[in-house]
Amino acid sequence: MKTLSYALPRLRTTQLALLGILMALEIVIGRFTFGPASVKVGFTFIVVGLIAKWYGPYWGMIVAFFNDFLSTMISGYSYFWGFAVSALVGAAIYGFAFYGREHISWLRVIVTVILVLFLVNAVLNTLWIVIMGGMTDPKAITSLLWVRGIKQIIFLPIQAIILYFFLNHPTLEQMRERLLFK
Repeated sequence: MKTLSYALPRLRTTQLALLGILMALEIVIGRFTFGPASVKVGFTFIVVGLIAKWYGPYWGMIVAFFNDFLSTMISGYSYFWGFAVSALVGAAIYGFAFYGREHISWLRVIVTVILVLFLVNAVLNTLWIVIMGGMTDPKAITSLLWVRGIKQIIFLPIQAIILYFFLNHPTLEQMRERLLFK
């Protein structure tokens, strides 16, 4: 008898251990950000992209949710559900774009980075900042959106170049073969 399965792909012990290490690495890298809170710059996108490429969108979204929660608890800030939504959407975009691809093209990286930077970082995260801050002045909201949008434009080539070369590095592919498919 055939049944439909909506379960996540099963992980072997090695795969699960590596996923835990990548989760921890993302939290550690997330602690090293710079800039004011409204325009923070960080490099967790590298680990999120790697998790998305190796584990896919569903595991990536689970990791993103837990890491958002854990990072907030570690930082001492109050938890806000909106940033978890942003983390889920970002992980899903990376996962659907990168999963199962041995080589990721420049076009795919650029389009994916544009979607994440502008949809998630500029629009959604700005919305959450406005909601959390109780901002009601349209001029203040517009100026915040402009500042965050300019940051995304500046960061677009940086993030695209880093992701392209990191995710297509032959050593990473060899490591993936050894660890995930052994």
